[in-house]
Amino acid sequence: MIFAKPDIALLHPPSIYDFRRMTIVPSPISDLVPSTPVFEMYPIGFTYLGEYLERNGINTRVINLAQRMLESGKFNVPRFLSRIEPAAFGIDLHWLTHAQGALEVARVVKEVHPRVPVIMGGYSATFFHRELMDYPQVDYVLRGDSTEEPLRMLVEAIMQGGAMEDIPNLTWRDRNGGVVENPLTYCPASLDYLGNNYKYMIRSALKYGDWKSLRAFWNWWSYPITMVLTCRGCSHDCAFCGGSSSALSHFCGRAKPAFRAPEKIAYDVELLSKFTTAPIFILGDLLQGGKDYALETLEFISHIAPRNHIVMELFAPAPREYFDRVASSLEHFDFQFSPETHDEAIRESIGKPYGNDEMERSIAWSLDAGCEKFDIFFMIGLPGQTRDSVMESVEYCGMLLRKYGPRLNPSIGPLAPFIDPACCFYRDPDGYGYSLVHHTLDDHARASLSPHWRDLLGYETSLMTRQDIVDVTYEAMLALNAIKESNGLISPGHAAMNERRIHDSISLLKMVDDVLEISNPGLQANELEKLHGEAVKLSGQLYLPKEELMWPVTGSRFRRLNVLRILLDWV
Repeated sequence: MIFAKPDIALLHPPSIYDFRRMTIVPSPISDLVPSTPVFEMYPIGFTYLGEYLERNGINTRVINLAQRMLESGKFNVPRFLSRIEPAAFGIDLHWLTHAQGALEVARVVKEVHPRVPVIMGGYSATFFHRELMDYPQVDYVLRGDSTEEPLRMLVEAIMQGGAMEDIPNLTWRDRNGGVVENPLTYCPASLDYLGNNYKYMIRSALKYGDWKSLRAFWNWWSYPITMVLTCRGCSHDCAFCGGSSSALSHFCGRAKPAFRAPEKIAYDVELLSKFTTAPIFILGDLLQGGKDYALETLEFISHIAPRNHIVMELFAPAPREYFDRVASSLEHFDFQFSPETHDEAIRESIGKPYGNDEMERSIAWSLDAGCEKFDIFFMIGLPGQTRDSVMESVEYCGMLLRKYGPRLNPSIGPLAPFIDPACCFYRDPDGYGYSLVHHTLDDHARASLSPHWRDLLGYETSLMTRQDIVDVTYEAMLALNAIKESNGLISPGHAAMNERRIHDSISLLKMVDDVLEISNPGLQANELEKLHGEAVKLSGQLYLPKEELMWPVTGSRFRRLNVLRILLDWV
């Protein structure tokens, strides 16, 4: 069977290119997201890029290299890439955790296809666009949070030999090797131009004969959770977030959020509910767009009557009537909320000026309305935090569980691995009590190769060193694990396995530190290799914290008959 040849291949790299052979102790950094420490889940923007380009006549193939490498130790990246001959490759450097992997994948691409240009984009690529041009394996960087049209223009220019000067948001090299920075002028105020990304993904699998490369994360086939985009940009200015209002204003030219039309959000929910019974995650707090926007979106979704669990975000406390409206619109609904700390003063200092009473009223109203799972997240490494402050947050989690019961699910983890470039913490570290350890893109890439996640941390605070943050993270995780067991949130068996996993991680990190004290590089490498098996064993237990975040699948995972009908309708 002959499949289409892509004009551009969009590659998602692993966080570390050689993760399969290196000895790296699994960290808790990815415990609160679906993906593993490889961070194999690609940004949803990839799918919109693919849909837009395909709609405009450019064959576009999305390839999750990270997932393919995670799936099989025998997957050979250079060999795989050698079979693909596009006019250009695109590599995302959206999250800074991919710094090493993105640069290395770009290098491999250049070895295999020396004449094919490499394009990078994403939040981190936008911030480090000038430094990226110092790497010979990177030819172009597209800046901003919405690059569909600039990428179309760039690919057409590459294919047809066109000029680069008029492509907005583009950083490139001229004939003399000088770096040219075109103005960042493309930042659409409306998202009406975005098409249906999930239709594109299914069509793409058929068009290029490759289902494996589209999988979002390690266990997606058994837990096919999907996501629905509501906006680009944010109305909030959380100091630690690289996607905050001030960060996007400074580096992406976005003065205010752009929202998708409520009927398009509802259409996505309808489409997804037709082929899967897994949870559907609504990205972004609907209330960001105002009360009327949120209620109109819920009204459209209510006519679909999905039986899936619809997971929604709260960026701030909400009024009782909002939860009542959600309940009247959805059969199954869940919420996620991130106060970061129990300490109201610290919370206000990081851009979240609401009190615990307000937050707890929202929790109560949500549960009273029928919320089946309310996830609440706390963070370690904030300004003003000490070891005692972190443990007080854990105690606060216990109080919330006793008060609201096991439908409430508290979690805690470190601000890691790096402070987001462009966020308030990054722009003004002294003002927030931070000392940045890594500054350049190369700093972050090199730090990723350390076997100890302490060395990945790109900061220290005035009150906690990087080792302090590591130590209190495990202390807090052990304490919260016991609290969850005693309050019936997790089973004794699960709690025991998770406790053992945490203790084994601590022990292995101590062994790694002993090895890192060895001055002889060859001997050090040999001793690290001896620990590789234990690190791999721990990696096999990463499902434990993720199970605590999972929502129910309301039936069989896929509605196979509906999938077949949809495919026949689209082909």
